[in-house]
Amino acid sequence: MINKELEYRENSHLFRVFCSFMCLTKNKKFNTANILLLYLQNKKVRDFFKEVLSVYTDYDAIKIFLEFDPVLYKSKYIMKYLNNTKGKNVFK
Repeated sequence: MINKELEYRENSHLFRVFCSFMCLTKNKKFNTANILLLYLQNKKVRDFFKEVLSVYTDYDAIKIFLEFDPVLYKSKYIMKYLNNTKGKNVFK
Protein backbone atom coordinates (compact mmCIF):
# COMPACT_ATOMS: atom_id res chain seq x y z
CA MET A 1 0.00 0.00 0.00
CA ILE A 2 2.76 2.42 0.94
CA ASN A 3 4.74 1.49 -2.16
CA LYS A 4 1.78 2.30 -4.42
CA GLU A 5 1.36 5.69 -2.76
CA LEU A 6 5.06 6.48 -3.12
CA GLU A 7 5.05 5.39 -6.74
CA TYR A 8 2.00 7.57 -7.47
CA ARG A 9 3.57 10.59 -5.76
CA GLU A 10 6.87 10.11 -7.60
CA ASN A 11 5.13 9.76 -10.98
CA SER A 12 2.99 12.80 -10.26
CA HIS A 13 6.08 14.83 -9.38
CA LEU A 14 7.95 13.65 -12.49
CA PHE A 15 4.95 14.47 -14.66
CA ARG A 16 4.80 18.01 -13.27
CA VAL A 17 8.55 18.44 -13.71
CA PHE A 18 8.28 17.31 -17.34
CA CYS A 19 5.37 19.66 -17.99
CA SER A 20 7.19 22.56 -16.36
CA PHE A 21 10.27 21.85 -18.45
CA MET A 22 8.24 21.75 -21.65
CA CYS A 23 6.50 25.01 -20.74
CA LEU A 24 9.82 26.72 -20.15
CA THR A 25 11.46 25.42 -23.31
CA LYS A 26 8.47 26.04 -25.59
CA ASN A 27 7.40 29.29 -23.88
CA LYS A 28 3.86 28.04 -23.29
CA LYS A 29 1.51 28.20 -20.32
CA PHE A 30 1.25 25.19 -18.04
CA ASN A 31 -1.68 23.56 -19.75
CA THR A 32 -1.84 19.79 -20.03
CA ALA A 33 -3.64 20.06 -23.37
CA ASN A 34 -0.70 22.03 -24.82
CA ILE A 35 1.78 19.54 -23.39
CA LEU A 36 -0.17 16.57 -24.75
CA LEU A 37 -0.34 18.25 -28.14
CA LEU A 38 3.44 18.71 -28.09
CA TYR A 39 3.74 15.06 -27.09
CA LEU A 40 1.59 13.91 -30.01
CA GLN A 41 3.34 16.10 -32.59
CA ASN A 42 6.98 15.54 -31.73
CA LYS A 43 8.75 12.18 -31.53
CA LYS A 44 11.67 13.60 -29.53
CA VAL A 45 9.25 14.90 -26.89
CA ARG A 46 7.58 11.47 -26.76
CA ASP A 47 10.92 9.73 -26.29
CA PHE A 48 11.99 12.22 -23.63
CA PHE A 49 8.68 11.83 -21.76
CA LYS A 50 8.96 8.04 -21.81
CA GLU A 51 12.54 8.23 -20.57
CA VAL A 52 11.75 10.62 -17.71
CA LEU A 53 8.71 8.70 -16.48
CA SER A 54 10.09 5.21 -17.25
CA VAL A 55 7.19 4.42 -19.56
CA TYR A 56 7.63 2.06 -22.49
CA THR A 57 4.51 2.49 -24.62
CA ASP A 58 2.55 5.44 -25.95
CA TYR A 59 -0.59 3.93 -24.44
CA ASP A 60 0.89 4.10 -20.93
CA ALA A 61 2.08 7.65 -21.56
CA ILE A 62 -1.35 8.84 -22.67
CA LYS A 63 -2.82 7.05 -19.68
CA ILE A 64 -0.59 9.15 -17.39
CA PHE A 65 -1.83 12.34 -19.04
CA LEU A 66 -5.45 11.25 -18.55
CA GLU A 67 -4.85 10.24 -14.93
CA PHE A 68 -3.49 13.70 -14.22
CA ASP A 69 -6.26 15.51 -16.12
CA PRO A 70 -9.28 13.21 -16.70
CA VAL A 71 -11.17 15.67 -18.96
CA LEU A 72 -8.22 16.21 -21.26
CA TYR A 73 -9.90 14.28 -24.07
CA LYS A 74 -12.51 17.07 -24.31
CA SER A 75 -9.92 19.68 -25.30
CA LYS A 76 -10.82 21.32 -28.60
CA TYR A 77 -7.13 21.53 -29.55
CA ILE A 78 -6.59 17.81 -29.02
CA MET A 79 -9.77 16.91 -30.88
CA LYS A 80 -8.86 19.21 -33.78
CA TYR A 81 -5.40 17.63 -34.06
CA LEU A 82 -6.80 14.10 -33.91
CA ASN A 83 -9.50 14.90 -36.48
CA ASN A 84 -6.88 16.37 -38.83
CA THR A 85 -4.79 13.23 -38.54
CA LYS A 86 -7.76 10.89 -38.91
CA GLY A 87 -6.75 7.72 -40.73
CA LYS A 88 -3.04 8.46 -40.20
CA ASN A 89 -0.73 7.05 -37.60
CA VAL A 90 -0.41 9.75 -34.92
CA PHE A 91 2.72 8.15 -33.44
CA LYS A 92 5.13 8.19 -36.37
